[in-house]
Amino acid sequence: MSEWASYPDNYRQKEVEQIAAATRSGESVLLIGLSGAGKSNLLGFLANRISTPTHPFLLVDANRLLEPTPQPLYRLMARGLGYPVSASIEAIDGLEMALQQAFQEKERLTFLLDRFDMFIKPAFAPLLNSLRAWRDEHKYRLTYVLALRRPLPADNELAELFHAHTLWLGPMSQSDSLWNVARYARRVGQTWSDAAAHHLIQASWGYPSLLRAACEAYANGSGLAELSHHPVVQARVEEFWHDHPPAEAVAYTGLTEHPWLASGRVPTVATIRLTAKEKRLFDCLRAQMPALVEKDELIRAVWPEDKLFEDGGRDDSLAQLMRRLRRKIEPDATRPQIIQTVPGRGYRLTQEVRVIGDE
Repeated sequence: MSEWASYPDNYRQKEVEQIAAATRSGESVLLIGLSGAGKSNLLGFLANRISTPTHPFLLVDANRLLEPTPQPLYRLMARGLGYPVSASIEAIDGLEMALQQAFQEKERLTFLLDRFDMFIKPAFAPLLNSLRAWRDEHKYRLTYVLALRRPLPADNELAELFHAHTLWLGPMSQSDSLWNVARYARRVGQTWSDAAAHHLIQASWGYPSLLRAACEAYANGSGLAELSHHPVVQARVEEFWHDHPPAEAVAYTGLTEHPWLASGRVPTVATIRLTAKEKRLFDCLRAQMPALVEKDELIRAVWPEDKLFEDGGRDDSLAQLMRRLRRKIEPDATRPQIIQTVPGRGYRLTQEVRVIGDE
């Protein structure tokens, strides 16, 4: 029996039903999952348990490519259709022939494009254009499930295909989590009580990588109350934040208040997301962290061209600008902790913020 046959029929039921319904109606799906969300397992389940002869779900794992370029990807997609591309045929031509042949026999076809982040770059625009062109040629019959760690940029050629069907992959259901715990315990030859299993799920919130780490720690002798201090759990938390997920992505995934993640979080901000004035404000606070920066100094840093600051107008502008900056940095902008307000005086940056894209 294959590993996939052991998965419960209702594994990731909500997500599977949404993806199946969308692709049956000819729509593509964007599956966004942060580090450790279980995207590959979900796509593998679709390919091995949901796929049918008339509507196959073909898994294309970009990690299998010998080099991250379009030609090997085209060959991998063509091989998935049972059409090996010889060296004498351009890979893109071979894939086009494979698609034409496939649609003589199949009602629909869905490519599951896993670990596709490496191709979401301007340099790969021709590849994305080709995917879009094939979808348009076989409209409502050819669809994609695209697995990424970030939303697509709005100007990406594929973005509009997914506007109606974007799923954020978060914690598993209670039944899926219980099955994962029981499967892990069997694999390591241990027997765990129901109370222990529920504690592992409660502590990890059923988030796949954290639940796996909790199981590993418990199997290695960690007490249930000390799970968060075990090196394997700390390593998974560090791995989660190493990808620098923005606060809104963590919120969409449903993990904002997770205590394990909160303890390991280093706030991040991508400078490309900041307006010019927001960046001036942030740079001024950052340069003097953790000291208090007076409002007048911040105003002069943000609006250096203005020589007069009358009637408190700039105070209001500064407050509004600060609210916008906090929405991009704070985990919860309604309860700011990273940028502290000192009433009547100014603001201070209370902790280091990792800057992405700073020159």
